[in-house]
Amino acid sequence: MRNGQMTSKLVVIGSNSIHCKRFIQGILDNSNYEVAIVTNLQMPEFADLKQYTVNFALTNIKAKKQIAEILNIEKPEIVHIHQANSYAWHSLRAIRSLKFKPKTILTAWGSDVLLLPKENRILARIVRYSLINADVITSDSLYMSGVINQLLNGVTKPIHTINFGIQELPLKHEIRNKKKLILSNRLHKPLYRIDKIISAFAGLINNQLLDADYQLIVAAGGEESDNLRKLAQKLGVADNIQFTGMIPYKELVEYYKIARVFVSVPESDGTASSLLEAMAYGCVPVLSNLPANLEWVINDYNGFISVNLNELQLEIIKAAKIADNPEAYQSLYDFNYQLIENKATLKCNINKFIELYQ
Repeated sequence: MRNGQMTSKLVVIGSNSIHCKRFIQGILDNSNYEVAIVTNLQMPEFADLKQYTVNFALTNIKAKKQIAEILNIEKPEIVHIHQANSYAWHSLRAIRSLKFKPKTILTAWGSDVLLLPKENRILARIVRYSLINADVITSDSLYMSGVINQLLNGVTKPIHTINFGIQELPLKHEIRNKKKLILSNRLHKPLYRIDKIISAFAGLINNQLLDADYQLIVAAGGEESDNLRKLAQKLGVADNIQFTGMIPYKELVEYYKIARVFVSVPESDGTASSLLEAMAYGCVPVLSNLPANLEWVINDYNGFISVNLNELQLEIIKAAKIADNPEAYQSLYDFNYQLIENKATLKCNINKFIELYQ
């Protein structure tokens, strides 16, 4: 019971990640659900909630039993699973073994449905099993929803397109305060092709095609961080690139506020929260040519799409020129801010998830 009202019990299953944490906080802030968490690593931010840790590796043969025992303790009305990978596979097999049957929602994140099925047959079967055995599926882009429908291959399931939205819609600010900064804050994994961004930036600086005052902020971290630093040294632009490592969200926001250009060129993706945040803070987006990106950015109108990454330099130059034109820059920012306000706030989209629960 919360605030004198009867509450329903919700179990959220997902990784200890910023996306899951934002989602859980959104549910707590906007509903009366009693929430318990099943995750791979304790979340200190939710010390007052019941939390259980499970090793979700595919090779953990004990995971199914462990999850079933947890759900038998909690007896939730709803289980919401994040990612159609080993998290969903272990969890849905556990749920099938229960005597009581909670309703299940599976939220796909992107690489789980876009990339895993292409890696090998076993992973393809795991993803399809997860999709088939969930009661309701959500994704963050129309393109992903279409791919999910293809993977279901004739099995009918309710699929809802709902993105996580940005944590908080910022107040509009003066773009004249922006600095000559280009921001990249995707993880340092091969998928995100940060090396392509560094190489394009180096070409612009070394050939004097971009103002020498420009700096590239390479935020976040990952397995490729050392190689990316070595690449910056090799290309002679180490002094023009700042590697921040993993930083708190509040610090990342400060970069959004002052960066003129945001570059994100993964080879596969759904709707990236970082893109929505960058647009809300007035960064000119430069993106790879992915269907999910095209749902938010019209090329040469409210951002730039690099159809061929060999031409990424040209799109960055276009973005920098827009930022140099106060009138054009303000028009782009106004459009993008309104778009995010209407379609991508956390509260707006969390309420859509809550409607599904109800």
